[in-house]
Amino acid sequence: MMNLSLSRLLAPDTASLEHLAALAESLGSALDHVAQLMGASPTTAAEVEAKLAGLDSESTSRHMALLTSLRSSFITPLPRQDLYAVADGLNNAVQKVCNAGLLIIATEQFRLPSEAMDILENLGRQAELLQEATSQFRSFDELEETWIQLQRNSKRAERFMTQWVAGMTGDLLQRSYNRQRESAHAIEAVIVAVRQITVHVGSILVQES
Repeated sequence: MMNLSLSRLLAPDTASLEHLAALAESLGSALDHVAQLMGASPTTAAEVEAKLAGLDSESTSRHMALLTSLRSSFITPLPRQDLYAVADGLNNAVQKVCNAGLLIIATEQFRLPSEAMDILENLGRQAELLQEATSQFRSFDELEETWIQLQRNSKRAERFMTQWVAGMTGDLLQRSYNRQRESAHAIEAVIVAVRQITVHVGSILVQES
């Protein structure tokens, strides 16, 4: 009986991993909602705007809940600073996605080039991989494979972005060009934010393997 109690006492608290998985899920949901803006009407755009605001708020709450969980846990699955860094990165990525969506809605850029949708789909896949990664922090062989896929998708997203920017020509009216350029910048910020999470997953592999 004593051994069982001691085992429970020394078992890592997995609440932080649950919060990380929920943050990764929120990232995927936010990306899906922004993708829905392609071809949207003002009415559907308003619905998406409300959903993005809700996801942004939910993500912030999850981030705070994770911090509370880490402070109250005796043992964690990974060093606290690593779990916090991944959570902070995910929360930041969700915010960047929501900001990109709000910009697209404000400027009514509902007919962006196909590369924009390619990027959003790619980022959605990365969100799925990050959610998988949250369950692999005790299986580093699996985590390494997920990290490799994240790296490949990150490079692919950057190529799509290069193609998008290169395709912006003088055929566009100046106002349309400026607005599309701002949308590209906002989505590029998401690529960078997700890339930073991937980098930290790699650092976890290096120090924990």
